[in-house]
Amino acid sequence: MDVALENIQVKNMLNKAEENFISTLSRQGQKQIGQFTTPQNIANYMSDRLLENNFCQKQSTFKILDPGAGTGVLGISLVQKIFSINSDAIVQIVSYENDNNALKVLRHNYKLIFKWAKNNNLKFTYTIKPQNYILDGYNLFDYGINNHENEYDLIISNPPYKKLRRDSEEATAMPFIVHGAPNLYGLFWAKSIIELKPKSNSIFIIPRSWMSGSYFTKLRQFIFSQGNISEIHSFEARKNKFGNAKVLQELVIVVFKKRSAINQIRYFTHNSISLLNKTNYIMVDKANVVVGKEQRIYLVNSKKDIEILKWANRFSSTVEKSGLKMKTGLTVCFRNKSLLEDEGSSENVPIIFSDNISKHSVHLNRKKDQFLKKKRNGLLQNNQDYIFVKRFSSKEEKRRIQTAYYNSSRFSKYDQISTDNKLNFVIAENDNLLKGAYLFLSSTKFDEYYRLLGSNTQVNSTEINTMKCPSKQQLIELGQEYDAQHLESMEQNMIDKLISNI
Repeated sequence: MDVALENIQVKNMLNKAEENFISTLSRQGQKQIGQFTTPQNIANYMSDRLLENNFCQKQSTFKILDPGAGTGVLGISLVQKIFSINSDAIVQIVSYENDNNALKVLRHNYKLIFKWAKNNNLKFTYTIKPQNYILDGYNLFDYGINNHENEYDLIISNPPYKKLRRDSEEATAMPFIVHGAPNLYGLFWAKSIIELKPKSNSIFIIPRSWMSGSYFTKLRQFIFSQGNISEIHSFEARKNKFGNAKVLQELVIVVFKKRSAINQIRYFTHNSISLLNKTNYIMVDKANVVVGKEQRIYLVNSKKDIEILKWANRFSSTVEKSGLKMKTGLTVCFRNKSLLEDEGSSENVPIIFSDNISKHSVHLNRKKDQFLKKKRNGLLQNNQDYIFVKRFSSKEEKRRIQTAYYNSSRFSKYDQISTDNKLNFVIAENDNLLKGAYLFLSSTKFDEYYRLLGSNTQVNSTEINTMKCPSKQQLIELGQEYDAQHLESMEQNMIDKLISNI
């Protein structure tokens, strides 16, 4: 029997209900509830990937969880896919949704699918829980994560993407994964992992930020303590049309398998979120892309990316272990406006901004707010040589890592300086080490390496400090060949040539 959803009337009714719901929500409305409706093509693709990883042909009973159901697009797609493979399957789905408008559509849609299943003699039941998923039964955390009775064979979700206060009810309920500012999608993912049966799979579509950000350290550590990631899907087009709204975040689709010893991750890259198909994938050893005690994850899209990782992994040290330290600029200017001045004097010091950097050198060329009063010692630092790195770049810029060598001898009339909070600076144990590090950090290779880790346009100092790097001695030997003035004027192709020879 062909049990695919070919009943045109049912299809049209589902689509109409979805369209009616979407039409009631503005982009701001979706942001307020933290959720964007899932397009049908994404739901179908996620269902395919989840079932392909699950080998559902060998299974006859499925208990499914959709913890952020919305109007039910994901859950319905998965149910339909299961029955199209095995019409004798017994399928039960549990869906959470606490937005009243979405609930009305969800109930309507599940009634249609239940009627369709009954008409085709299919064994399908559903439960809709109109509660906050994180807070519903969260006392399961009190009894120990590993002692909780695992419930679900399959989990599929497009969870809410919403920042929370650290003292919110949801974050307080799950302190074991909260580090810094929590995001609701991370809590959804972690709780669902607890409720997933061993050897079973889940699939989520979520922002890429969890892969490297410091705030997600505990989440990553928890994920890998419970199982492994088998697939990561990314999209080349950043501004993707997602349902009825543009989602500007980089999204990834992630397949997770609980209690499994997976040593390789399959990376899929798609042209855009609207063009999903079974493209070729790259298989990468987990040890090469999941790094450090914080379990940061590199996003690999091509064989070139693998070669960059191999290049980086040849280095035996890290930036921090080689005697270097990247820090964030000291002065948050909008909080210290009263201390900013346009003209230099004996009562102030120059403050270096990102726009003072041009072609690897520093110029005090601002017409306004170029100087900072010496009223707060915590905002001042010694006038010595530094590597400056812009914290922010636009997505259109070719380079993420944009550096300048600060030659303090050009500004010798100042004993101290300050740095804007939108700028990073690097210090070293000695000048030759700093000069060698400048060449390494300024290279195109290092920029490409960082892009595999960086999930946005911000250069994170904590991430840089843990990245692979030549040894201290190698950097010293490289740096002692050049003086500061030479570094300020060195062309990019010369920098790249020097680093390729290390």
